[in-house]
Amino acid sequence: MMKFKILTILFFTFCFLFSFGQVLSIGLGANPSFLDLELKLGQSQKVKILVYNISQEAGIFQVFPDELNDWIKIEPNNFRLEAGENKEVKIEILAKEKGRKTTNLSVSAIPLDRSSFSVNPGLKIPLRLNVEGKKEFFLASVFEAFNRNGFLAAIIILIICFAGFFLVKYIRKRKNPKIISPPENLPIEEL
Repeated sequence: MMKFKILTILFFTFCFLFSFGQVLSIGLGANPSFLDLELKLGQSQKVKILVYNISQEAGIFQVFPDELNDWIKIEPNNFRLEAGENKEVKIEILAKEKGRKTTNLSVSAIPLDRSSFSVNPGLKIPLRLNVEGKKEFFLASVFEAFNRNGFLAAIIILIICFAGFFLVKYIRKRKNPKIISPPENLPIEEL
């Protein structure tokens, strides 16, 4: 008789714990499950992810980067989803530095029923960025040098202006040569 009571108590305890985890946990999903982006330095790129509530209860969902917070803007980053609903989240990434960067976009869910005990579920979306430097044309590199040293820039600009002035003058002179006519009073010799 004692064994029966112990087995009955264990059975009900097991059923209680099993149903507790099923009813009170909130599930979530996201698509895509991985982001791999190629960017140029200073370029911004927008991507979208779809976050969905796969549980039977409503919850508050949050999306945030684990690192690179000043690079990544997420909108909306905090929203409510009813059971079975989904939400499109816009992510804008601004490449601020050359090189390869990796981080995660974390998605977490908090059940609306505060009286229930639940571990806040979450998932991570790996984000890999490959940031290349801008391909600079000649004038861009010259302007960058000017920005670094203002005095040197002024001298180079003056030299370029003088060289351009004399070049234009030389080209005009070659296009319009002066015609020298003989003086009017000169005797003409006949042969």
